[in-house]
Order: sequence, then C-alpha cells, then structure tokens
Amino acid sequence: MLLPDQQPLSIAGWIAGLASIVLAIPLVFSLHIHAALPLVLLGLVGFCLFFFLKPEQAVMSLLILRSGIDIFSAQQVPALFAIGLDGLAIAYIALMLATRQRVHTDRFFWFFAVWMALQSLWVVLLPLGGLGLGAGHTVTSLREWIRLFSWLMVYLIVLQMRGKIHPQTVVNTLFLSLVLPLSVAMLQVCLPASALPGFLAHRGTAFTDIEGASRVNGTLGHPNALATFLVLFLGLTYWQIGRSQRRWPWLIVMGLIVFFIINTKALVGLIMMGVLIISLILPRLTVPKLVGGILLMALVVVLFGSTEFGRERLHLFTQMPFFNENLDVSRAILMRQYINNSFYWRLEQWTMLLDAWREHPWLGYGFGSASKLTYLENAAHNDYIRALVDGGIVGLVAFLGFLVGAAVHLVMQCCSQLSTRPQVDLCLTLIAVLLAMLVGMITENIWSHTALFFYWLTLIAITGWNWRSPVENHIES
Repeated sequence: MLLPDQQPLSIAGWIAGLASIVLAIPLVFSLHIHAALPLVLLGLVGFCLFFFLKPEQAVMSLLILRSGIDIFSAQQVPALFAIGLDGLAIAYIALMLATRQRVHTDRFFWFFAVWMALQSLWVVLLPLGGLGLGAGHTVTSLREWIRLFSWLMVYLIVLQMRGKIHPQTVVNTLFLSLVLPLSVAMLQVCLPASALPGFLAHRGTAFTDIEGASRVNGTLGHPNALATFLVLFLGLTYWQIGRSQRRWPWLIVMGLIVFFIINTKALVGLIMMGVLIISLILPRLTVPKLVGGILLMALVVVLFGSTEFGRERLHLFTQMPFFNENLDVSRAILMRQYINNSFYWRLEQWTMLLDAWREHPWLGYGFGSASKLTYLENAAHNDYIRALVDGGIVGLVAFLGFLVGAAVHLVMQCCSQLSTRPQVDLCLTLIAVLLAMLVGMITENIWSHTALFFYWLTLIAITGWNWRSPVENHIES
C-alpha cells in the first residue's frame, strides 16, 4: 500500500530493491560463518550489479535499510555499510566521469568536501604525535573519519538522482525507513525484554535503563538515538500535513511517532520535540497552530510523566544547579555518589574533560578521545565539549562552522526565486530540526547518531532540485 500522496516507483525497481534488503538479512547473520562466505560474496556481487543498473532504486533501498542495522553494531555492520557505501559511491562517480555524464553538485557539497578535507588533519596528525593521544588511537580516529566521509558520499550520491526521481517521491519513500525501527519498538513495548531475541536487546543499558525502567530503542541501538531519529520524522510529518489534501493518514503517522518518542523515555527527545514544535509554528504563527502546539506538548508531558520513571526524569530539572540556587556544580558532582542522577554524572564528565582539554587546547586529542580521558570511560554527552576535546579550539570552530554552513545553505534555498512553496517549507522544517539538534547536543551525543544525519543530509540534498519539472515524476522503468 502506498503512503499518502506517494508517486510509485517502477515495479521492477521495487522488486529489485526489496530483494536486496531481503538478501541483506542473511548477510548480516552469516558474517562470521565461513561456510556462508560464497553466498555472501554472491549477494554482494549481485547488489553491485543492481546498483549500477538501477542506481536510483538501489540508493533508496540502502537509505531504507540504514535505519535497521545499528542493532548489529557488535558485528560491525554499520561500519561495513559505511565502507561499502563509500566504495559504491566513488565507483559510480568514477563511472559517470569516464562516460562523460554530468555529475551533479551544489555549493553545500563543495563546502562539505572542503570541511571533510580539514577533518583529515586530525587523522594525519595523530600517528605523527601531533595530538594529545598517541598512535594507538589511530584506528578509532580513522573509523570516525570514515563515518563522517560516508555522510558526504550519501549527500553526493543522492544529488545524482536529480532529474530521475521526483523529490516528493524521495520524501515519501524515506518514511519506509520507519517500518523496521517502529516494528521492533512495538515488540519491545508489548513484550518483556526476556522474551526478545538477544540482538533486539543490544547493549543492555539501551533497552533497560540503569533505573530499571523499560525503554524502547527499536533498531537504532539506544533509546536516545531512536528519539532523535523520530524527531526528524515528526518534523517531516508536519511538513506532509501542511501540503497534503488527505491529512488524516499523516495525523495517524504523527500520533505513532509521538507515541514511540514517549516510550523511549528519553528526556532529550522530549526537549527536542518541544524545540521543534516551537520552531515549526513560529514562522507562520496562527491561533490554531499555537493552540495545537500547546495541546500536543501538554499531552506529551502528561503521558511522559504518567510513569514513575517519567516523573523522575522531569524531576531532574529541579535538581540542576542552574535551576536551584542552593546547589552549585561542585556540590552536584559530590552528590552524584549518593543520588542516582544522570545530570550530576554529566557534570563530572564535562568538568574532567574540560580539565584535560586545557593541556592540549588548540588541536585536542583526536576523534573519539573523550572515553579515553576520564575514569568514567564514556562519551562526552555534550557535542560541543566533545568537539573541543577531540579537535581543540580549531575543531570546535570547524564543528560549529559545518552546522552554520548547513543552516546558511537552507536559508539561501528559502530565499531562492526558483524555490517552490513545498521547497521553502521543507527547508524551514530542516532548519527547525537543526535547532532541535543544537539544543539536544548540550546534553547528548547527537553527533554520533549516524542514521539521523543520513536522512537529514538526504533531505538537504533534494531541497535544491527542480520541484516544478514535469519530467521528475518517477524513476524510469
């Protein structure tokens, strides 16, 4: 059944795309089974042929599949996916250049490419002893660089679909990436953790929080990652409602997304959703939108606070030094030993990371170094501090520069005379998502949520397409 307002892809393309996803499932489970290696290699060769024969369908299939592989992080599947995607994208662009086909780019792609080249500085300096950590950290740093490089390749390969598939079809098709995460999340809501297969409860603390409360993570590996992923699609659903003649199907989709955001029990998801709603309704504020936004957030807060875990999460606000004049940062860190408060834990982690950063202020320690610098051995849980520790002052400026560059690109698309109303609204939606991410980055590792950035960058890529062209109605069969 098609999504609301969806323009169908060719039947052959869908069959090939779905077949590739089905073949990917045994591939995941047979990575460590030597007897299945010939089958794995055959599947890879088959998908490569499919990629070059039907690149549009193959790219959309990969995007749909990306939301379902993070639960296999222990098997290195997301890393293999990134490397494979990078290789296919480079080979495809090389083929286009060799056959003198036009390679589509835009201003943001070149900005992104220069930014990635700058990130290579930290990968090169680390083994040379130019950063805070030694050469033993090179593999971790290189892995992070490859992850970021895959974002650039996703952006580039999506640009090549311009003129071959309508942007509205891309948006509608991306909603299929909700199927796997939400199907697994529904199982996690309905069944106890003990009744689920082990790989669906990947990373014990991801499914059952340290306080013992059941939390859903879908296929995104961690409840917070699922929450931020759903915040993006909440904004996209709002965009669909604003342009669709049949709103009720999208209202149902919105209800499902809000339901699962609440069930992640992620406070960052609640905050980001509030920022998103405010950012979406402010540009064209009307009384119905204001009332609807207030009612939606009130309903979410009531449902979130209807459980003991939710009430404890909301109570964290009253225990923060910023909202309690009788509590300073030093005392909060000391109280962490007696009170199970995740925010106190973060304060201690941030304090120790900032102390470590002062020893290497300009270029930092290298990518992924936060977990190596404190006795807590954990991520920074603040992307601004992470950028400062990983790359020093230069790295923090580069990190903020990338986010500002994306915002500037979207604003320029809004101001373009060639942009249609749906394009402008989509750009405003993506800016609202960016604002929500900027707030979420204060207390979470949003930068590590690869799936979120895969889809966000895909949507940025299509904002510059020609939405008026009657030729861009479907993928040619």
